[in-house]
Amino acid sequence: MGTMKAAVLYGDRDLRIVDIPKPQAPDNGVLVKVAGVGVCGTDLHTYKLGMFREMSLPQKDGSILFGHEFAGEVVAIGENAQVGSIGVGDRVVGIALGAYAEYCQVMPMIGDTPLLAKLPDNVSYEEAATLEPLTVSMSAVLKGDLQGREKVLITGAGMIGLGCVQVIKTLYPDCEVIISDVSEKRLAMARAFGADRTVNVAEEDLVAGMKELTGEEFVLYNHTTSANIDVAIEASGLAGPLNQCLEVLKPASGRLVIVALYEKRPEADLNQIVSKNLSVTGVLGYTQELVDQCLALISQGKVDRKPLITHKYALAEASEAFEAQIKTSETLKAIIKP
Repeated sequence: MGTMKAAVLYGDRDLRIVDIPKPQAPDNGVLVKVAGVGVCGTDLHTYKLGMFREMSLPQKDGSILFGHEFAGEVVAIGENAQVGSIGVGDRVVGIALGAYAEYCQVMPMIGDTPLLAKLPDNVSYEEAATLEPLTVSMSAVLKGDLQGREKVLITGAGMIGLGCVQVIKTLYPDCEVIISDVSEKRLAMARAFGADRTVNVAEEDLVAGMKELTGEEFVLYNHTTSANIDVAIEASGLAGPLNQCLEVLKPASGRLVIVALYEKRPEADLNQIVSKNLSVTGVLGYTQELVDQCLALISQGKVDRKPLITHKYALAEASEAFEAQIKTSETLKAIIKP
């Protein structure tokens, strides 16, 4: 069977490179030699706090983190794998389990077939490793059901929030995009991606700014007035921005899309939802169609993911990659290249 190098988590912030058995292609999937994997925000929760361990691949005394933002080369295909025209030697991108290693298995996780796509020649492995968060951003934007000339607030200018800016400015260019964060570096990138307005919440009052921008409305059974933001996408994973979204959303037609996971259970002002008749939805997962659509946006040059990759590491430096990803003021996306 042979062995391979893998980054195995043994406890909170205890990530080590060890030799483990090299997997075989699953009967219903493929085996891929990993060329690049992005350090995911969800995996950071596991790395720091032990959350979401169920999404890890168990090993002796530890586990390989989810590692689903990946790209690589197919080296073996299972006998009953439904992967269409994909063959051994093809460059692919998809959704895997345990890609913080030299090899990983790709098998059905959402639906009956592996989420896998051939990489166009003009898309690098590094760019492809950012495809999964782009599909999440696309899912969030589509859940918002944007209409022409609406005002959209995005809270959190991380990979998902910035991806939402890219998607909206590509698919709904006449919508006005406002994005908030505490990092001026991230907000500058948002402006480069086409954001119409950025708000550094370390320096500005987001709610007051939105009321000034859109006007404010009296709301029955509500302790405060409302702004008139049409759609809010909450991508920060913090209670403060979540409640800011609720307060600034337009009464009757406002839509909140929650695309973040929260380390601490947030206290939310649910009276805002009731008194304003707001629609609230969550986002987790995507389809093969969305994977293909987002890959086309990258390959056609409509969305540029290269600026998002701020740090690159070898597999032997996986622990450094995770520690860098924690420093959100400095790192946007760290890529590990086994």
